[in-house]
Order: sequence, then C-alpha cells, then structure tokens
Amino acid sequence: SARCMMLDELCRELECLGRDAKVGHIGTILDRHLGSSVPDPHIVTSLLSKLGTSKRPIQVANLLVCLRNRKLEQDIYLASVAITSCRKCCEWGTALSILVEM
Repeated sequence: SARCMMLDELCRELECLGRDAKVGHIGTILDRHLGSSVPDPHIVTSLLSKLGTSKRPIQVANLLVCLRNRKLEQDIYLASVAITSCRKCCEWGTALSILVEM
C-alpha cells in the first residue's frame, strides 16, 4: 500500500542520518513526508518499531521529541516501543529520559 511505501521510505531516510541523528534533521525529514500536521499514531508506532529493530535508540528518542513538538500526544504505546528499542541496545539512560518526559 502507499502507506507502507511511505513508511519504508521515511525509515530509510532516517536510517541514512546515522544512529545519533539530531532533532532538527529528523524534523526536516518528517516535514518532507508528513507535512506540518500531526502524524497518524499508527504510522508513528510503526516507524518507532522499525527504528527500534534497527537498534537506533537515540534516533527513537529524538523522533519522540520531534513528535512532541508537533503536538502528538505521547502515550504509553509510543513510550513502550521507544523504551524497548533502548533496552535492545542497553541504553538505559535514554530509556529513563523517555520515562521522565512522559
């Protein structure tokens, strides 16, 4: 589907930024693919999951910051996906910062 293709392209672009991608760079890519609107939570959850599978916890945390800046409500599902990504890489400090931001 078009949604899956967009998600794959978005994930590829984010992965090209490197593991420690900055919030501003992530925001630029989100703007290009999603515009300035609040993104669909299903797309966001899938994107966080894909990045987590790629073991990119810093990107995941910075993506959450971008989403918070776009006024997307941070719920337990998004936090859980992000924290799982951190767990896979033993990034406990990042996991704790995600919890604190909730």
